[in-house]
Amino acid sequence: MPRRHPVACLLTLLCLVLLATACQRQPKTTAEVPRALSARYSIAVMPFSQPTASCDLIMGHLPENQGCIPAEQLLLLDEQLRDLLLSKKNSRNLTFEKALPPFLLASTNYHASSQPQALDNWARLAKKTGKDFILVPQVLNWHDREGSKAGVTRAASVHLEFYLIRTATGTVHSHTVYEEQQQGLASNLLNMGDFVKRKGAWVTAQDLAAEGMRTMLEDMGLLYPN
Repeated sequence: MPRRHPVACLLTLLCLVLLATACQRQPKTTAEVPRALSARYSIAVMPFSQPTASCDLIMGHLPENQGCIPAEQLLLLDEQLRDLLLSKKNSRNLTFEKALPPFLLASTNYHASSQPQALDNWARLAKKTGKDFILVPQVLNWHDREGSKAGVTRAASVHLEFYLIRTATGTVHSHTVYEEQQQGLASNLLNMGDFVKRKGAWVTAQDLAAEGMRTMLEDMGLLYPN
C-alpha cells in the first residue's frame, strides 16, 4: 500500500480540526428557539439553590450520585449571575433577592413525594415579589476538578438549570439547561473549540458554571451575545 504524502496528511488533519470547530458541542437546552423577553417586563432574580429531594424540583429528576455545591460557591454564583445581568446597559427592571425562600429551608412544607412539586411554591413567591417574572437559578449537580490546570484525576462537571416563571399564570415561561463535563482533547476532537477557549487548561466547576450562565441567559433572551 502506498504511503500517504505528508502534505496530504496535514491537509486532512486541518480539515478535521475545522470540522470539529464548526460542529462544536452545544449545551443542552429545552428552549427550542431563543426568544428575547421584552424589556418592559420586570424580573426578580432569585438566589441560586440546590434541590436535594425530588419534591424540591420544579420539573425533571435528581441526578444519580449527586454532587453538592458548597454554600460559599453558591454565593459566588449569585455574584457572577448579577454581574452578567448588569454587565451591559440594561433597561430591564431587575431586582436581586438576597435570601432563599422559607419553603426551601423547611422541608415540612412538603409531602413526601418522588415527584417534582416546587412550582406552586415558586409561583406563590413570584406574586409576593410584585414582578412580572422571577428567574430561578438552580444547581442540580456539582463536581469540582480534582487535580490542577495541568492534569486531573477527575474533571470538573456541572448541571445548571434556569427557570423563568410568569407571575400572572404561575407557569414556566422558559427553561434552559447547561450540563457539562470537561473532556480532554484526546478523548473527543469535537472539543477543539472548548480546548482553545480554555487555553488548554483543566478548569474548575466555577469556571464551567460561568460559561454556562452566559450561554443560558443568551438562550433565554435575557443577555445579548457578544
